[in-house]
Amino acid sequence: MHLAELARHDLNTLVALHALLETRSVSRAAERLNLSQPAVSRTLGRLREAFDDPLFVRAQRGLRPTARAEALQQPLARLLQALGALLAPPEFFPADSQRRFQLATTDYGMHAFVAPQIAPLHREAPNVRLDIQAYGGNVEQQLDEGGPELAMCVPTAKVPAGVHGREIGADHFVCVMRKDHPLATKPTLSLDDFLVAGHQLISMGGDERGAVDLALAEQGLSRQVVLRQPHFLAAFSVTCHSDLLLCVPGCLAASMLEQLPLTIRPLPIDINSFSYWLVWHERLHHDAGHSWLRQRLSAGIQVRHRELTQRLRHLLNV
Repeated sequence: MHLAELARHDLNTLVALHALLETRSVSRAAERLNLSQPAVSRTLGRLREAFDDPLFVRAQRGLRPTARAEALQQPLARLLQALGALLAPPEFFPADSQRRFQLATTDYGMHAFVAPQIAPLHREAPNVRLDIQAYGGNVEQQLDEGGPELAMCVPTAKVPAGVHGREIGADHFVCVMRKDHPLATKPTLSLDDFLVAGHQLISMGGDERGAVDLALAEQGLSRQVVLRQPHFLAAFSVTCHSDLLLCVPGCLAASMLEQLPLTIRPLPIDINSFSYWLVWHERLHHDAGHSWLRQRLSAGIQVRHRELTQRLRHLLNV
């Protein structure tokens, strides 16, 4: 049967036919369907016309199905069961799933926030795979074009229409130096010392200036950038082996001080804080598996963010 021909039929009548076959009564079928008896009688009339068969004849106790109706009973039950499964909201069972999810973030986002979530996710969903993609530029556009399913990022602007977001928390830049750096003996980092010292600049997009440079330029100042590179974690290795200062997000600095002999200082200039977000596209907003993943990640990352923020305040004595 072609779709055009199928479209001429009211498929809702099949639900009524199923109720009539099970109850063998117009009145009981009407009760089950929450309809009036006349409405079910009219539907039976349309069914008889569609199948070109009486379907039911009156008997001493209710209705008796014809041979045609009896032949329809089992395939109709299977059809309605399959249709119900098709229309039911999809379910996601983490323990049984073998799904692969794609998450975009920076290397520091992975280190500071996402890495501690891997073990809990694996315990709940041992066969789920998580593919980490490098954060690249306009992640909102990547989501819209079918790129990563989920991204942890600092949006460049308000999250656009078609992209959903959940804020993780705020952060701000700090200055990091090796533990035995000459400036580490001073209780505070002065602006003069900051401007004279050599610096690293982390630039994932190849920009000549970062947020610190832009803030300095507003005051007619500039710093001495002698090394520019795209990798956050590699920058910490350079910091440990040189006198170069490194300006990075505070949560990242707090996480690295767990492992490396570093000293952290507040910046001697004011720079606006920023917020981390988890973002995803509208097309996955109602997906059960995706909902599970973002709920688990957002909850775990928010806890981690609070831990790092408290540690940062302790390290900065604020």
